Amino acid sequence: MTPQLEKLDVSDDRTCTSTDAEKDRTIALVESRPFLRECIRRNLQSAFSVPVVTFSSLSELGEHPRGASAALVILSLIEASRETWANALKDLADGVSRRPVVTLASTNDVELARATIRHGAKGYIPLTMGLDIAVEAIRFVLVGGTYFPPDHLFAADQIGLSPQKTPQPLGILSGREHSVVKAIKEGKSNKVIAYELNMCESTVKVHVRNVMKKLNAKNRTDVAMRT
Repeated sequence: MTPQLEKLDVSDDRTCTSTDAEKDRTIALVESRPFLRECIRRNLQSAFSVPVVTFSSLSELGEHPRGASAALVILSLIEASRETWANALKDLADGVSRRPVVTLASTNDVELARATIRHGAKGYIPLTMGLDIAVEAIRFVLVGGTYFPPDHLFAADQIGLSPQKTPQPLGILSGREHSVVKAIKEGKSNKVIAYELNMCESTVKVHVRNVMKKLNAKNRTDVAMRT
């Protein structure tokens, strides 16, 4: 086991390197872009003895017969927009995959990691992590563990284990604020939002601050996740 994985809090005698966890199983990879999907699949297949099968979406995974034998789903959200992340988190919360899910992300973002785990994922792997560590993390999830980057262990209120403040209902937002929130979820900048909603950029900033205050959100990403 790598030094990074030794920081995980494991309460039983399960190990990350057990080949028993891989026996008679498949790993499902969900990535919409063919080239990236094949690159990830080849790297994973070189590390695991079980077949790595690919799908373009979670819905295809659920409908395809080959998805039935998947013991683990690796959901690629590399360079995904905020809207894509929000939809993926909703699917996780709704139990679309019905299997343990590990997400692949572009950055080591503690907020995204926390949101992902809260919505039901069993792992969060950023591209800043080495392939060998990522493989061990996937093996850890295969035997029933939950993995997120070790440095996140030291951030406050990790993965939602401590009591959370109840988010304010969206009904408290004004019509303009709803429009701004929709644009934020689409990943648009204040300048673009101002142009599309025919208002000053300074006014957009005021709306964003008011929305964050009403939703008790820390940043724009948090706004997108909460809505």
